[in-house]
Amino acid sequence: MTDPDTALAAIKAAGDDFQSLYEAIKKADFLDKTPGDYRQQLRAAKTKLKKIHLEAKKKAEEDAKKGITKKNYDVDKYWPQLKDTWETLRWRLKAMPGGATKKPDAFYDLYGFFKQATEGDNTEEQPVWAETGGLDFEGRSRWEAWNKTKGISSEVAKKKFVAIYFEMDPRANLYNDNRIKE
Repeated sequence: MTDPDTALAAIKAAGDDFQSLYEAIKKADFLDKTPGDYRQQLRAAKTKLKKIHLEAKKKAEEDAKKGITKKNYDVDKYWPQLKDTWETLRWRLKAMPGGATKKPDAFYDLYGFFKQATEGDNTEEQPVWAETGGLDFEGRSRWEAWNKTKGISSEVAKKKFVAIYFEMDPRANLYNDNRIKE
């Protein structure tokens, strides 16, 4: 890869995924020899990678103290199963003003990464009003979750989706844990 714009687009598409960002930076290393804005953006990405690594290391140490272990999930194995079943789980509902209900934050995180993986960046208009005349909490939460993932590649979105699915706290989010087991 020798095109600076393509290299920087790959870095941006990697988002906060350590492995994808590392590989994109490695391929864009030729930018370090060219003075100017491209080199500055590469250096900013390297700094971001270091920060992600340190945060992950700190989180892993904290989790280890609590007895929690994180895994690298086989996305190719789980994605086909999960993409069709995750919305049908029995999600707990939170009461909102005006009699509206909303699902837990984990649902919207999954929704955002699912939409990013299947459709790409959010181009829809932000919803405000529900058909019943009140504020559309559900539609707005879905839109915001999807919009947060803007710029992330489909592969990274799938990885994050699978990780959130298996690592979410079922007692806080689901009435009964009938998730697919790993």
